[in-house]
Amino acid sequence: MAEPKIAHFILAAGASSRMGTPKQLLPWFKDTLITYEISKSIQLKNVKTYVILGANYEIIDKEIKDFAVTIIYNNNWQLGMGTSIRCGVQYILKEDKKFDAILITLVDQPMIDLIHLNELLLKWSTRSQSIIATKMEKGKGVPAIFPSSYFKDLLKLKNDYGARYLIKQYEDQVVSIAANAKTDDIDTIDQYKSLLEKVNMTTKQSK
Repeated sequence: MAEPKIAHFILAAGASSRMGTPKQLLPWFKDTLITYEISKSIQLKNVKTYVILGANYEIIDKEIKDFAVTIIYNNNWQLGMGTSIRCGVQYILKEDKKFDAILITLVDQPMIDLIHLNELLLKWSTRSQSIIATKMEKGKGVPAIFPSSYFKDLLKLKNDYGARYLIKQYEDQVVSIAANAKTDDIDTIDQYKSLLEKVNMTTKQSK
């Protein structure tokens, strides 16, 4: 029996308008935010990595083109996150790879670690018809895994709707896993500096 195949979409198409600089390329220890996400993804078993870009495509593409990933350009990125998800689903359906599920993550959640991603994958392996989402302080969201039975729904997402919309719509079919305060995202320079400081402090305390 063939191993399940999962497409991992790293959503990284935003313009970082509140940041003033492409957040995808902000330093994160020895990496940048985007190369850090890629480095986690390529360690996952039975997963193929797709990075969905939009704003600042050319400079980001130069940074990641040598990684073992497929880069997808979303030319409608300005219209919202839903367009990036739709773009990714359309791409893999055109490739006809017959993936069993899609894992969706964001480039600006660097606290989400390999442990949590593997927990989601492990839960999905036993509940393969369910949406496996991340439990957050308020509700449930990404990272999340959507089985192939939801691909059509992902294709119908409105431009400015992210995966959380579907998670809420199909709440009775969602299994959630706590991320233990790892779901902080980065929208501003102050948030970035604060999160970096928080991680540095945690690292020092653990030594």
